[in-house]
This record gives sequence, structure tokens and C-alpha cells, in this order.
Amino acid sequence: MTPGVSRHCGNGWKMSEEMKKAAIALQLAVDRELERKAKLGYKAVVADRNGNPKLVSARYLVRQRKASRASAETAV
Repeated sequence: MTPGVSRHCGNGWKMSEEMKKAAIALQLAVDRELERKAKLGYKAVVADRNGNPKLVSARYLVRQRKASRASAETAV
């Protein structure tokens, strides 16, 4: 079995507490870097709904991420 991962009810994998903490720390680091890039006026290429590349501002991604976090917090 993979270290840090435990088997979950036969229908997939479940993250251990250590892996959850690592994922949260990584996401926070990405968020901080994205906010820094947004302040500098950077742009990013992302995939649209059809999978085609689309140029957006980093500020747009920061707003999307904040909205996602807010909705996740209200759901919990």
C-alpha cells in the first residue's frame, strides 16, 4: 500500500490526515503565489469548457478561487 494513503471501502482511495494537511499547505502556497502574480498584472492560459486554451488574468483566477473557497466553507 502507498504510504500516506489508506484503502477506502473498496471504491477508491481516501487521503490520510497527513496527506490532507500536505494538500492544504500546497493549495495555500499556490493561492499566495497566484495573488502575487495578480498584483503584478500577469495573465494565465487555462482550458475553457471545450478544452480550448483561453487567456485570462491572474486576478480573475484569484476571484474564482476565493468564490470557490467561500462556497466550500458554507457547505461544511
